[in-house]
Amino acid sequence: MRRRRHETTKRGRTDDRAVTDMIAFILVFATIIGSVALLSTVGFQTMADYQDGEKLRNAERAMESLAVNFNAVMRHDGIDRRYGELALRDGSVSTGSGGTNVTILLNGNSSNVSANPIELGAFTYEAGSDTIAYEGGGVVRAGETGSAVVKRPQLMCHPEAETAVISLTAINATDRSIRSTDGLGFTMTERDRETQFEDGVTNVSIRMNTSYVRAWEMSFERSGWETTKSTSSDLLATCEDDPDNPVNSVAITVVEADVEY
Repeated sequence: MRRRRHETTKRGRTDDRAVTDMIAFILVFATIIGSVALLSTVGFQTMADYQDGEKLRNAERAMESLAVNFNAVMRHDGIDRRYGELALRDGSVSTGSGGTNVTILLNGNSSNVSANPIELGAFTYEAGSDTIAYEGGGVVRAGETGSAVVKRPQLMCHPEAETAVISLTAINATDRSIRSTDGLGFTMTERDRETQFEDGVTNVSIRMNTSYVRAWEMSFERSGWETTKSTSSDLLATCEDDPDNPVNSVAITVVEADVEY
């Protein structure tokens, strides 16, 4: 009888260990499966976010490079055409009329540039909810949280040098949009150029209606202008007369250009 009781106790302990090992295996297996599922979900989303961010950063750099190339048409009378490329990477490029509306005022009166007010047109790269736009010679980025300047246009206020310089490119292009995974070539061609020089000017202002108010506001402030907003889309930038450093001289250049692709 003693032997029989001893054998029963031994079998019971063996069964307990088997059950414990099985439960441990199930728990470890469940933990591994859960971890893999969690890492897959979070990891893939993180990778997708990184790829989207990298795609936009590459588009910013490409658009900035394109702007430098295009702006040679605006800066030099002897250059009337420039070519550049942009990798779309599943994004879309759109061109068209309209866009930011600009009015240049000298001593409170409209300047003599015949295109005044000026429509800067549209040349944008879009990916998801983000937009990178060539605006007047500069580059801006806009998204759900607002807009920011990537490259400033040539709008300088220099009271200490008694000068203000306003150089703008207005895109004249057919309303068109294209989406692709490949690169795309663009050609900017000068259609018209107007230049105006004025002396004895004490106040220069630029009034604009734009979808990129914050970006333009940042650009003006970094270039020496004082800005005020009247609405969420209206902005006024002023290069004011300083008693010690009057503005005096103003140079205005507006180039109207076609963009083909």
